[in-house]
Amino acid sequence: MSAKTTYRSTRGGQQGLTFEQAVMQGLATDRGLLVPEVVPNFPAGAPEIWRGLSYEELAYEIMSLYIGPDDVPQAELKDIIERSYGASAGWRSAAGDATPVVPLNVDGLHVLELFHGPTFAFKDVALQFLGNTFEHMLKKTPGASITVVGATSGDTGSSAIYGLRGKKGVECFIMFPDGRTSMTQRLQMISITDPNIHNIALDGSFDDCQAHVKSLFNTPAFRKEHRLAAVNSINWARILAQIVYYVHAYLKVTEAPKTGAPPPKVSFSVPTGNFGDILAGFYAKQMGLPVERLIVATNSNDILHRYFSAGDYSSSTVSETVTPSMDIQVSSNFERFLYHMSGNDSTMMATLMRELESSGTLKPTAQMLSNSRVHMDSARASDEQVLETMKKVYEASGYVLDPHSAVGVAAAQQLGSTPGVPMVCLACAHWAKFPDALTQALGDKAMAGLTVPEPLASLHTLPTRVAPLPNQLDKVQAFIEETIATRQKA
Repeated sequence: MSAKTTYRSTRGGQQGLTFEQAVMQGLATDRGLLVPEVVPNFPAGAPEIWRGLSYEELAYEIMSLYIGPDDVPQAELKDIIERSYGASAGWRSAAGDATPVVPLNVDGLHVLELFHGPTFAFKDVALQFLGNTFEHMLKKTPGASITVVGATSGDTGSSAIYGLRGKKGVECFIMFPDGRTSMTQRLQMISITDPNIHNIALDGSFDDCQAHVKSLFNTPAFRKEHRLAAVNSINWARILAQIVYYVHAYLKVTEAPKTGAPPPKVSFSVPTGNFGDILAGFYAKQMGLPVERLIVATNSNDILHRYFSAGDYSSSTVSETVTPSMDIQVSSNFERFLYHMSGNDSTMMATLMRELESSGTLKPTAQMLSNSRVHMDSARASDEQVLETMKKVYEASGYVLDPHSAVGVAAAQQLGSTPGVPMVCLACAHWAKFPDALTQALGDKAMAGLTVPEPLASLHTLPTRVAPLPNQLDKVQAFIEETIATRQKA
């Protein structure tokens, strides 16, 4: 199967990029995000023709619609996928099913478990693939190197670090908001002491971390000198990898239709912070997946819920919650969605994003808002609702939700399901990453009966390395330059 998908900026400054250019560049040179110029359709008979495929086989069928053989030859793409999801990739779930779907046994809901990778978080699905893709592309040029700079609210960092540790030609810098991740998330990052991994504990919020990353990418001389590359979900390869598990989940919770009958539909409730995960579901739907509803599930940092419910996309101070990975106000990937909702109008997007960056508010047109509501619903869950959902689900079925996954379940319960249409709630992380929230929800007695899996249980015994830095772009840039200079001398 061949593909000719090319990529362009949401703001119009770049067009016609190859997959390799889009991945290695990360962010567009005009500050926009890179999107497919044309979203490919499923081949005839799909997704039904894919029933029975392993996760790796399904990933190949979907990814090869976006990745042409000129970028990655078919045999090498299969190898990248196998090393990302196959038996040797460190997934704890059953072979051939990296992201299992299980019944929640509450309100007829299903759970798509995305936490069976090396760091117990959904971002492993994309970042194992991205790390292996970077490595493949760097091998094409002897001596080539990249500097990965990423921001994390908790899970992206550790997933990126595990995906990039020890990769030849890759220096990896991860910024996280000091004191605003769970201790487990922090230890997962700073206990990886490979020489090419560098953690920065920033005295600020996740939005500050994300703003510094974008500023570095938008400093042309620095970007070119260090050949910056992105691991945040601004990188298109992250979104592509996540499309796969929507199709996988659909095939798991539906049965093949009888001859002449329409294909069954499915709905998804997605805990949403930076909008990358649910955006992948939108693209799956655009490609031909029979999706009835996509629910944007937010915590009390509810800028996305305010957008869908009231047309209000105005940022405010980030509140700390029991779901730290979702403590975000400005969702980077939302720009991609809005671009499509504007009718792929890059001129409009450039204007809207300039207004957002200068005023903190984006004012959608009436048509854009109407188009958005066709594709997605939204709901908000407070800390109290999150903890109550965790408690009730555990008491009803014995299933242990992490707090982020509970946001998705709470939203699905608020909005309800269509009879006969399965509702799949995305489970973003393993509960053991958030013991404080679990204790609040379930109490000490229930927690005493739960076993924290390895290697999470032993994280506190490992040596650590981290650089605390003030919330200043020049200090971050200087640290990166000094670290790289020291590494080059070594």
